[in-house]
Amino acid sequence: MRLLALVLAGLSSLAGSVALAGALPGQPDPVHGKALAQSLCSNCHLVAPDQEHANADVPSFREIANLPGQTTGDIIARIMLPKHPMPEIPLTKGELADLAAYIISLRDQP
Repeated sequence: MRLLALVLAGLSSLAGSVALAGALPGQPDPVHGKALAQSLCSNCHLVAPDQEHANADVPSFREIANLPGQTTGDIIARIMLPKHPMPEIPLTKGELADLAAYIISLRDQP
């Protein structure tokens, strides 16, 4: 019984550490996606609600997230195969997933 309690306490501590670090291993991390967006995309897109300047002719990330039927796969495909004037941005699969997760996190809740 005591061993079980020790194991459960260790697992609880591990779960708390993972929660503080962001996403679970292997899962997209929207916090990292936001950091990527702010450094790579904010010259044109409004990437966060508190951002002050963006290109008026470019959709905000919230608008992109709220497109009907929008999926993370759609967002990843658009980033991987951008249409002019969006530049090609070399990102890893994990970075693409993190960025798409962040954009989807901006979707308005019903």
